[in-house]
Amino acid sequence: MKTSDKTSSTSTTVVLSERAAKAEAYGKPRDVWVEDGHVFVESYDGNVVRMVPEVAIELGRIISDAGADSLMNKVMDRIDDAEIDPKL
Repeated sequence: MKTSDKTSSTSTTVVLSERAAKAEAYGKPRDVWVEDGHVFVESYDGNVVRMVPEVAIELGRIISDAGADSLMNKVMDRIDDAEIDPKL
């Protein structure tokens, strides 16, 4: 890996970490509905997002994949913790 690649990777990690720190926790959506060829999602705080069906489908897939990855990480962390402290 070239030095510029390392710097770019480090910069990207810092930016992503800063964005993650500013992220707002998201609760369960209040409502999801279809109207006039669009998908609407009302968030737990009342904000509504509108998207075309193709975006809704892609977003659903991306979120599903990320959720599965996150759940697997959580399970693996518990397994690692149990191996360190068998009482867990």
